[in-house]
Amino acid sequence: MVGSYQGTAVPSHRRRSEVPEAKQSDSEGPATNSDVPSALAEAEEEVSRAEARAEAARARAAQLRRQAEADASDQSDTVEDAEAKDSETAIADADADVTEPDPANSRRWRPPRVRRPARKTVGIGVGILLACASLAASGYMVWQDRTIVHKRQLAPEFAAAARQGVTTLMSIDPNHAREDIQRIIDASTGVLKAQIEARSTLMAQQAEESKVVSKVTVEAVGVESVDDNSGVALVSAKSDVTNPDNTKRPPMLWRISVTIQRDGGQLKMSGVDFLQ
Repeated sequence: MVGSYQGTAVPSHRRRSEVPEAKQSDSEGPATNSDVPSALAEAEEEVSRAEARAEAARARAAQLRRQAEADASDQSDTVEDAEAKDSETAIADADADVTEPDPANSRRWRPPRVRRPARKTVGIGVGILLACASLAASGYMVWQDRTIVHKRQLAPEFAAAARQGVTTLMSIDPNHAREDIQRIIDASTGVLKAQIEARSTLMAQQAEESKVVSKVTVEAVGVESVDDNSGVALVSAKSDVTNPDNTKRPPMLWRISVTIQRDGGQLKMSGVDFLQ
């Protein structure tokens, strides 16, 4: 038994404190049979404990490695989620900038909201409009009435001027031809006066040579239109012509449109149209 023990190698992981004891025991004397199994049992127990500690250390190291990898993976996922959220936020902000107008700028083009007026307000507005329309109609009627009255007041004056002008224009006495033509000129104005003045000498000469007496009687005068300074009158007249041998021609009826113009405070003929 002693020979077999001396040939066996002692494990390297045996405690250092046990080695001196073995040496001391060797120096003190040869080992007994009871000490050898006890030393082997202790060595094996120590080996088992060392292996258990090593296994626990390897398991702990593996656990720490897995935990580190899990932490790294979680951190990476967190970073990716944060970047994704930032991207989504940026896209949403860009869409909002594109699609949603700035409230400050939207006030420039957005039409204001129109509130529907209340029935009472509408009724008051309609009443005011009706009152204004009634006042306007009343004012127009008053103005129209005054205008008609004023024209009625002017009508006799223009009718008298038309009557006198036609009588002067169409009544010629060959013995006083130049005086009659001058009266026609004095009763005319504007273009009509210029035409008669240009032909006055020839008209007087023809009247004196023909020896024909013409006399006009105005039968009716109607004022067609009139204002303060001008008017148009329709004149119905009959002319009686006497030849040089004192024979009379059949009377002739005339319908004449006479334009009257105020000239220097007097009403004079400015145009004469013979109607059929």
